[in-house]
Amino acid sequence: MKVRFFQRLNTRLSLLPIMIILAIFIAAGIGFYFFGYSHFLKDFHKFHLINLLSEKRLVIDSWVEYRRSDLQGLSRLGIFRDNVVILTTMQQPAKPKKKIAEAINTAQLNVSRLLEEKASSGKYKVLSVISKDGRVISSSNKDLTGADWSDRTFLRELLPDMKSTVVIGLNADTDRNNGMEFLTPVFDGNDNVIALLYAVSKADELTGFLKIEKGIYKSEKIELIDGDGNIVLTKDGSPSRKIRYNIPRDNQNIVRYKDGVFFYVAGFENAPFRIIGTGQKSEVTKPFVILLIGYLSFAGAIILLSIIQNAYLAKRLIAKPISKLVNVTKSVVAGDLNVDLGKEYKGELLELKKSFENMIEELKGRESALRENIRTKEKSRLKSIFFGKVSHELRASLNSIAAGAGTVLDNEKNIAQDNRKTLEEISCNAKNLLQLMDDLLDLSRLEEGKLAVSREEFNMCELLKEIEDIARSLIGAKEIELIVDCHDVFMDSPAYTDRQRLRQILVNLAANAIKSTEVGTVTILSSMITKDSVEYIEASVADTGSGIETEMLGRIFEEFSDPRSSLGLSISKKLTDALGGKIEVDSTPGKGSVFTVTIPTKAIIYQ
Repeated sequence: MKVRFFQRLNTRLSLLPIMIILAIFIAAGIGFYFFGYSHFLKDFHKFHLINLLSEKRLVIDSWVEYRRSDLQGLSRLGIFRDNVVILTTMQQPAKPKKKIAEAINTAQLNVSRLLEEKASSGKYKVLSVISKDGRVISSSNKDLTGADWSDRTFLRELLPDMKSTVVIGLNADTDRNNGMEFLTPVFDGNDNVIALLYAVSKADELTGFLKIEKGIYKSEKIELIDGDGNIVLTKDGSPSRKIRYNIPRDNQNIVRYKDGVFFYVAGFENAPFRIIGTGQKSEVTKPFVILLIGYLSFAGAIILLSIIQNAYLAKRLIAKPISKLVNVTKSVVAGDLNVDLGKEYKGELLELKKSFENMIEELKGRESALRENIRTKEKSRLKSIFFGKVSHELRASLNSIAAGAGTVLDNEKNIAQDNRKTLEEISCNAKNLLQLMDDLLDLSRLEEGKLAVSREEFNMCELLKEIEDIARSLIGAKEIELIVDCHDVFMDSPAYTDRQRLRQILVNLAANAIKSTEVGTVTILSSMITKDSVEYIEASVADTGSGIETEMLGRIFEEFSDPRSSLGLSISKKLTDALGGKIEVDSTPGKGSVFTVTIPTKAIIYQ
């Protein structure tokens, strides 16, 4: 059988949509390639560069601020400021007086000592004090003392408005080991600028800050540039030749692309430089090239799989299994449950196959249960017929035996004690056999569902009186004290349930108590209780007989479950259930048992 519908359905639902999606992806790829992929990559590279440069900028700003604070602290030091005042205000005459000369020399020595101590800390390459006219009046480098720096640009541009330490720029040496230049004003007691503290800080730490320990790209680097884009410092120091980035002068918080380079620029708070992070286009775009190759491979694989699916798999994985399921369904409808579904199933069809198998197993189980039910009902029917015939044949004989024994006991006064005891046992056993015959008939009717129950009003105390009479007749020659008590509540109000079935239950329980007791007491009690606004008749039969073993308690109400079990107890349990009640037992081996029956006075009875 060919199910061509699924081939057409597969083409419409899978192959055609996939082709449309692939066409859209191809068009998107072409648009991405031709319409400025660099714009899309800015955001891809943005967060990495921003995070990287933010960390470096913070470190360099902290480094600069620390040195600014350090230099300002030196310029405000009392001994330093006082000695600089002496050097700038006292001029040594041609024939200096001894005290003036000593004061100037002492001041020179003190300032030089402070500068040398600061330079020896390793933070600075050189420290110098410059007068307002451009003369180096003291320096950690002895060769610079007395030099004329009046032509320096920073003296003309910065001196008039200086209030605190400023960064001048980077001072490159011939060995490319440059340093950052700082200029700090020195004030007298009236806050007037009397001199300038010039310092060149070593840039070894700065170049270390520009190194990238864990970069994404090999070409990735961080550098310092001035306002025009000229590189002033790299991780290797100052560049040997002038290199300039053609980038805007602003510091917008965006990643840009220009001249084959992706870059991000940020400014400093404490230095007239900018920091720039760059990455070559070839490396930044490499992941997207790999992605494009992967995409093309994926698209090719999808096309190939779609062709295979449409030409072969649809037929094998869908059409053939469904054809098999159709044939199996026809066989099951025809009554054949021994079918083979095969193994050609995948995915949802495999689940469908399992459902079919479960359905077939369920049908087999129901068929087996139906046959077993028919056999059980037939056995029950035959048993009922057998019990009925046996009861009819034996009941007359048992009545004659019981009646004859009773007549002899009543009329003959001179019977020997042993003979009288024997006759009493004969009468008692005959009555027990009659009760057993009634139990067998009731059990057969219960199993067939033919035993009807009904509700009626009756006097509970009168019923207990009948049970007391029956129990005394069953005691016979046994030394048993019988106690029967009817609760006062039953004196004024009638009970309301099936009287005959309740009588049968209590008679069976009393007979079972007498049977298990040779010498002792059998107590029958009744009362009315209320649970959840429902009234119940509660009757109990207690004995001081042999009791029931613990392992037997769970099976005591099952007929024929144990040679010691009682058929009357099984019937009592089933009759109690039919009346909507429950029966419970509490027993101690060697001390006796208590059976308690609880039946609702207005139970709903199903006939």
